[in-house]
Amino acid sequence: MLLIASYVFYGFWDWRFLSLIAISTALDYICGLKIFESDNERRRKIFLIISIVGNFSILGFFKYFNFFIDNLDLLFGSVGIHVSLPVLKILLPPGISFYTFQTICYTFDIYRKKMKPTRNVIDFALYVSFFPQLVAGPIERAIRLLPQIAKPRTLNKDMICQGVFFIYWGLFLKMFVADNLGLIVDDIYGVGGGDEVFAGTLMSGVASGDAVTAVATYNGAFILLATYAFAFQIFGDFAGYSYIAIGLARLMGISLMDNFKRPYLSRDISEFWRRWHISLSTWFRDYIYIPLGGNQLSGFRTGLNLMVVFVLCGLWHGASWNFVLFGLYHGLLIWKFHTLRKLWERMPFILQIFLTFHLVCFGWFIFRVHSLSQLWDMTYCLFFNFHVIPGLGLKTMLLKIIGFAGVLVVVQILEWKKNDTLAVLKWSWPVQIFFYVLIFILTAMFGQFEERAFVYFQF
Repeated sequence: MLLIASYVFYGFWDWRFLSLIAISTALDYICGLKIFESDNERRRKIFLIISIVGNFSILGFFKYFNFFIDNLDLLFGSVGIHVSLPVLKILLPPGISFYTFQTICYTFDIYRKKMKPTRNVIDFALYVSFFPQLVAGPIERAIRLLPQIAKPRTLNKDMICQGVFFIYWGLFLKMFVADNLGLIVDDIYGVGGGDEVFAGTLMSGVASGDAVTAVATYNGAFILLATYAFAFQIFGDFAGYSYIAIGLARLMGISLMDNFKRPYLSRDISEFWRRWHISLSTWFRDYIYIPLGGNQLSGFRTGLNLMVVFVLCGLWHGASWNFVLFGLYHGLLIWKFHTLRKLWERMPFILQIFLTFHLVCFGWFIFRVHSLSQLWDMTYCLFFNFHVIPGLGLKTMLLKIIGFAGVLVVVQILEWKKNDTLAVLKWSWPVQIFFYVLIFILTAMFGQFEERAFVYFQF
């Protein structure tokens, strides 16, 4: 039933993409069995390579083909060679990066002899396509999820309460926090691609539509506030989806991993990546970073491994140069942090949290822009065209950000103090009822009820 439900769920957007899930499922099901059954190391490696190449070929074609074609065109053009390479109109299958990583770790873990393959093809197909976390994670490991699928599932009162709470809280994060902040962010950064200047609030004495450059019209103060807004938007959007997925699975007797653990209260950039999108960061750690040698080699080689991992992490997010820069930026931050750790740890923890949050926000700034030219224009204005002018709406914008993100921040601090994602469920009943009523009223009155896709659906 769950397998049929998962295929209906995914096929409802475009049934043709079901074939990709079916191919990945069949490929890794067979490769997993062949790797396990063989005692010949060369044969085991061949089937592991078949799994990796097969999965990444599908992912690369649908996600990166046009990106590489466009850049090859630019490269040839820069040296005076004019070619006409084909550009295809390819729809990106939702969640392809998530379920591809999920199937690859299955064959990897069998190859490493960490687990045995399942011979039940329905169980394995459900592991690949389990609908709550199919299109935006968490990226579950087979060693953790498959046993839960294979054995009979039971529900108890705690699981039901936790499931309902996660769904309720996730919807609030998406509909009230993320989607309202998204309106502010879109007004500054723009909705579509390109380098257009959006919204009159950006400008100081310049009419919308005038032929002026972005440098002349962007106001660094608005860019800064919009970047703060985006930091909480992407957290509310992505963590909101993860919590809904966790809650739905919990109501079916299945426990998914916690994907976020109060990341904006991290004391350093390394800790941030242990708390943000945990399923992805641990995947890169276990299947890329450690096989490359991790931190067991020289300082330079460790730094190089970090750069490789984070460039790949950036590219995982999308086929665009700003995502590559996003990865490079975080790789350099973590590399430098390890060299300056002793100096950093001398600072008060409040200052550590403050600086880490702002380093992360600059990364989100790189992440959110539409192009390198927009990144250049907005970076210039952020540092050299920063004007706090009364009457431009900065105060209103700041109050909106505080209003929409306030409840989230308070709950995150309370969870952080208890080191418990379920701290809310341990409050007294009167406090819990007040909390539930409050977020219901806020969502009902101010939530965005029109369709606004989750940010990570595009990845």
